[in-house]
Amino acid sequence: MESKPSLEERVQHLENRVRHLEKKLDIISPDSKETLTVNPSKLQKSIEWDVLIFHKILPRLFILVFIIGVLWGFKAASDYGFLTENVKVALGYFVAAALIFLGMLQLKQKRTVLGQVLLGGSIPILMLTTFAMHQLYDITGPEFSFILNVLWIGLGLYFTFKYKSQGIGIVSSVGGVFVPFLIESTSPNIPVFVFYETILYVFFIWLALRQRYTILYYVSAVFLNIALLLFFITVNIPEEYKWISVSPIIFQQFALLSGFLKSHHFLKQQAYTLCSSIILTSLWVQAAFTDKESSIVFAAIALLYAACYYLNITDVKRAPIYIANGLIGFLLFVEMLADNLTPEVLIGSSIVYMFVSKKYKSFFHALLSGFTYIIAFFLVFDKSITAWISWEMLHWTVFIAATGYALHFLVSTKKKDGRIIYNFGVPYLAILLLMFTTLLSELLAGNAGENTERFIMSTLWIAIAVLFMVLSRPLSIRQGKYVGAGILFFTLAKIIIVDIPFVSIAVRAMMFILLGIVGLIVSRAYDKK
Repeated sequence: MESKPSLEERVQHLENRVRHLEKKLDIISPDSKETLTVNPSKLQKSIEWDVLIFHKILPRLFILVFIIGVLWGFKAASDYGFLTENVKVALGYFVAAALIFLGMLQLKQKRTVLGQVLLGGSIPILMLTTFAMHQLYDITGPEFSFILNVLWIGLGLYFTFKYKSQGIGIVSSVGGVFVPFLIESTSPNIPVFVFYETILYVFFIWLALRQRYTILYYVSAVFLNIALLLFFITVNIPEEYKWISVSPIIFQQFALLSGFLKSHHFLKQQAYTLCSSIILTSLWVQAAFTDKESSIVFAAIALLYAACYYLNITDVKRAPIYIANGLIGFLLFVEMLADNLTPEVLIGSSIVYMFVSKKYKSFFHALLSGFTYIIAFFLVFDKSITAWISWEMLHWTVFIAATGYALHFLVSTKKKDGRIIYNFGVPYLAILLLMFTTLLSELLAGNAGENTERFIMSTLWIAIAVLFMVLSRPLSIRQGKYVGAGILFFTLAKIIIVDIPFVSIAVRAMMFILLGIVGLIVSRAYDKK
């Protein structure tokens, strides 16, 4: 059958026809020729609305309405005693068979969407009928019902593959994941459940990647986690089965990675899913295993992604994700075995993500850099410094040093925005130093008393102000001198409002003398003749 001419071809035909008629009637002169123009976008817009409403929305919506109506119809007929249990089961299978027949008929008549919707609607009816036959009416046993449901899922997969329908695949995927929960059993077989869910997920992700079904790719990944969560809630899993019970999530990570390595379709979506999956995997692993066991899994994940990066270092699309997931695995490994080093790993990861974001121009890694930095910020600020040689001292020192380096790196790589970065970055760095020296003043004062501690704190703040102003010239950071002056004013306000009521007259005198001398020297240094 010949294909219909496109809209542009019809418009061109009309224009040629008008020119031909105008030449025949001598209506238009050669110097003032006008042509008939048609705006295809308006026509296309109306056609898109028709397709959206009548071809996409209505069939999908009303097949759901139809299925609900069938269920209520069976319920009403049962309540009034019109149908026996065997007749209701037979009618359920008959309705499903009728939908399959009508769906194939519509597909033969080139009504693709309607045919696919009818075929997709048959799958849940088949599964619900089998569920009723097994659990509600006790007509069949668990083994036979399970085999039937697997056959219905296989039928859905066949329809998905043959008729290239993502909708049927999604229905089959969701239904397939919950098949074990439709079977009544007093002692669930954990290995069979795990094997079934793993094979089902691997097959669906293969189908999604092969047919480029993005939604099916997401749905199969999400519902595997939901099924396992329901299984953990409803089943008491013995200790010897904990590795087997979590293995589908680990297999999911390998399946996603394998697809990311070999597939070339929707790589960005795959990358985000892979990164999200490793976080979900970590939650499952930590919930099921001990710290030592979890560290083995996370070390394997980190080494796996490190190897992937090494083997694909020139792949600009995949290499950044290998770095991100490898660092997440390494972070989780350190958290399990050396929790005290977690802030340093977070800070280092933030710096690495910043480099990766610059090298690969990845906004995603810029977000990761900011996210890990914020987590490190709260971890560092959560505890005070209790000794000169302590984990808290290391955390603060590394955090402030990394912040200063990140500020320098951002300015050097984004010179156009350097002034804006300095406007926010320099005051922020100053605040960090003020907080750090406040903690140090407690250590320096020791048991000398509150007067000494307040004097040391003010002295350190004045030193920071001088440092910012002195370094502002050689580093060409104008904001430094203004931040330094601001610290001097802030220190003066602290002395007047906070310190004076609580310190002796001698300490007050020393504070004011020191602050006055520094202020005068600064005023003279920046005095313009």
